[in-house]
Amino acid sequence: MKSPASAAKYKALLGQRWPNLSGHLVVGLTLALVTLPQAVAFSVTLAGVPPHFGIYAAIWGVLFCTMLNPSRIFHGGPNTAMSAAIGVTLLPIAPPFGAEYMGYALTLGLMAGLIQLLIYLIRPLSRMLDLISEPVINGMICGIGLFLIFKSLTTFGGLPFNTEVEWPLWIAWQSFLAVLEIGNIHAIEIGSITLITCVIARQFEPLRNWAILFGIAAGTLYSEYLSATRGLQNTLVEQIGNLSSIGPVYPSLPLFSPETMPDVVAIVPGAITLALLGLFQTVAAMRRMNRKVGGYSDSRQAIFSDAVCNCLLPFLSSLPTCASFNRMWLVHQLGVHSRVAIASSALWLLLLVLFLAKLIAIIPMPAMAAVIMLLGANMINWEDIKPHFKDRREAVVFMGSFLSVLFLDLFGAVIVGSVLAVAYSKWEQAHPNISVTGNVLSVRGSIYYGSLPVIESMYHGVIEREGSAVIDFSQCYYIDQEGIRWLAAAKAGQKASLADRRRIESRRELERREAADRKRASGRRRKRDRRQRSEF
Repeated sequence: MKSPASAAKYKALLGQRWPNLSGHLVVGLTLALVTLPQAVAFSVTLAGVPPHFGIYAAIWGVLFCTMLNPSRIFHGGPNTAMSAAIGVTLLPIAPPFGAEYMGYALTLGLMAGLIQLLIYLIRPLSRMLDLISEPVINGMICGIGLFLIFKSLTTFGGLPFNTEVEWPLWIAWQSFLAVLEIGNIHAIEIGSITLITCVIARQFEPLRNWAILFGIAAGTLYSEYLSATRGLQNTLVEQIGNLSSIGPVYPSLPLFSPETMPDVVAIVPGAITLALLGLFQTVAAMRRMNRKVGGYSDSRQAIFSDAVCNCLLPFLSSLPTCASFNRMWLVHQLGVHSRVAIASSALWLLLLVLFLAKLIAIIPMPAMAAVIMLLGANMINWEDIKPHFKDRREAVVFMGSFLSVLFLDLFGAVIVGSVLAVAYSKWEQAHPNISVTGNVLSVRGSIYYGSLPVIESMYHGVIEREGSAVIDFSQCYYIDQEGIRWLAAAKAGQKASLADRRRIESRRELERREAADRKRASGRRRKRDRRQRSEF
């Protein structure tokens, strides 16, 4: 029997925690409502599979990632680029929505998961993913934000889904003109009301977390008003549709048999692309959002999380999963960084599909398109972009990554941006700062195979002018084997001498002293640690 004091203390503690828990649940419900139309659209229009593939990815994929991924803001689930890659890979193999096509889709996802697991086990391969620089990541984020706006234009205007796998900028312009010329005015009204309601609600702090829910409710109520007064057959506004046939789980098996092996072998390149595409997005999104939140998560753990999830999901009739830039950005904008909120979004979605399928069916697609357009606009943040334009190298890398998303695809953007980032980095290392004073050649930077042509050119100029040279490498921080051989050859030619002004005594003596100091310091730490453990 609890005492009155302890009962009062328990109620006070519950009162302190309940608002926080309610805020997590509201964020989870918001994420569920945003993820639902994306899951349906990605499955049907991009991957060519039934809607339950995307919905199970938004439920089980999110739950698995929440358990395995260490980030407090990570949100996985169905993804635009990965869904499109499935469609591109499988369309030449089998007709969409057929049993054989769905079996190949599950096989493709399982192969991608196994490839990701292999990348995790081979550490140098996983380390290569960390070479994606911040200008590349920000360029991808801004490009994806604009991509989401473009992709939602036709739905916002009441036109059919655009089933083009690639999305060049000129197609977006044509879609915009089509909305202006033949767009459904009722759909545009619904989308505009949803968008305006969201923006207004976000201006009030108590309503900020509920803004998207208010917007969807306003758009749905106006859609129902139009249907009641003018008739759904006259408004022609598309709705999400009934999802009552979807259950909690739908077991499945990937398609592996002697008859299908030639086709399975044919989709191996697509599986490699799918695996790399997912990992690039996960690593880039985690790095960007962890810096926003102020935390840190090991990218190898994120790779392991994606790999395990994508090995399990094909047995649950699900699309593969990876990080979602726009949904992670939404979590950050809502200000609740918690695994509870992420996991609750999957549970909310499961409850919505099981018990409110008929109510979900009446949500108009233009309202969902307006929400996705708002998310895309929020991803384009000038405060994050502005620092890159202060440096010409970063500006070129950022613009290359940004434009590649619009004119190529997300995978192409990663490749182009990473190549530019590495190229500029190598270019800077290959041109060290060299100053000449008399016959003294001072090198500040690296002496390696890439910088030797520049250094040798300056060196021979000093030799021709002065007859001899002194190579001062006091400010060098890296010399590779080829650089060592060149220095030795220059000294052996008796036209050059070497100087290292950092050294007062011999290098060997200095190295021995530093090693002895480190050994004594480590010995002292070990003794102190043992004493602390014994005292404890």
